[in-house]
Amino acid sequence: MVLLSSRPSAHASVRNIRVSAFKARPVLRLIQGKSYEEAVETLKFCDRGAADVIAKCLSSAAANAEHNEGIDPEETFVSACFADEGTTMRRWRARARGRAARINKRTCHITIQLVRYTPEELTERATREASSSSASIEARRRRVAASRGEDADSTEEVEAGVEAGVEAEDSAGDSEAAEEREHEEAVADTVADMEKESPAVEKTAEDDEATTSSDDDKAAENKGS
Repeated sequence: MVLLSSRPSAHASVRNIRVSAFKARPVLRLIQGKSYEEAVETLKFCDRGAADVIAKCLSSAAANAEHNEGIDPEETFVSACFADEGTTMRRWRARARGRAARINKRTCHITIQLVRYTPEELTERATREASSSSASIEARRRRVAASRGEDADSTEEVEAGVEAGVEAEDSAGDSEAAEEREHEEAVADTVADMEKESPAVEKTAEDDEATTSSDDDKAAENKGS
């Protein structure tokens, strides 16, 4: 294998993988130039079939860097990764009219090289990570403060709404009580009026009965005579 870099590095290769190079290269392009941790995370959430084999090859390269070269895998990045065509196994499938169609079962060889960052790059990465972490912490603090402020505002609004609802209920209760009192007074007045009119009605009924009885007596006398 040809050296891909003059820096401290380690590599790993997997041969005769039952995946075509055409399918493995897009996955390798996803981790090209990324740090070891980022490459592992990218392959973890990749849904391609070749991602599992490439992740194993990457882990092997990290183990070689740690045990053979004494390099911390967290201080490395993927400097080169490629897939070469491997052996193609030919199979046959029966077709119509006695013919046969060829099936190509392709394989590939995957190679990944990890190279250590320079001290300047490591310092820059540490500074960038510290600034990003502090920025994320500050952003989270602002979000929490904003949410707490919104919670306080919403609590005040809820309390104001509850008070308004209680006042509305009290006013509604007062109006209903007033209406009931008015209704009761109207009923009482009606009953009093009816009681005042009832003697006159009874007297008129008695007069009518007396008149009717006198008329009946006269009719009986006339019939007897």
